[in-house]
Amino acid sequence: MNINNNLNNTGVRTSVRSTKKIISNVHALVGGILFAVGLVVFSVHFLLNNNSAILALQISGGSIALSGVIELTISFFFRRSFRREQAHLDRLKAEGVSFAGEIVNIIHRMSVRYGRHFSAYAECTYINREGQTCLVKSPSFLYSNETIPGVSGNNNYAASIYVNPRNPKDYAVEIFTQPTKMQGVYDYR
Repeated sequence: MNINNNLNNTGVRTSVRSTKKIISNVHALVGGILFAVGLVVFSVHFLLNNNSAILALQISGGSIALSGVIELTISFFFRRSFRREQAHLDRLKAEGVSFAGEIVNIIHRMSVRYGRHFSAYAECTYINREGQTCLVKSPSFLYSNETIPGVSGNNNYAASIYVNPRNPKDYAVEIFTQPTKMQGVYDYR
């Protein structure tokens, strides 16, 4: 009995998670916690009468809160960079020409690791209106290195390329996870 199993029964492609967005969320979480803890430590000095303890709590609470503010600032810049990237993609989706891309290579960046996912970017090709093959690079995203027997590494990712019709150097690449279809699976349960 030949059964064609679809691992994602919805058949919907979903966008991959941006590395910049994950970095922003992690820094925001750490910064918020540090800031809150710093404020709590700093405010404890109001309950004490010992001058040395008051000074120690003010210094330590202020430095922890300052560390939180620094983390929140880093988060702000990563979030702003992600939003600028997303606005560029949205603008080209509305104004540009869409092409189906083929992922040629996925290059790992060992800078960010999030569980079993790590940062990577894809090199994609597409054929433009003149019939020329063009090579483009995607922004970094979280790549899942889950291997499925009989399926090569790039088959569970797809790319769409949006290009400004007046300037081919103005492009945006959107990477999707797509449902993986396993062919020739025999189920004798």
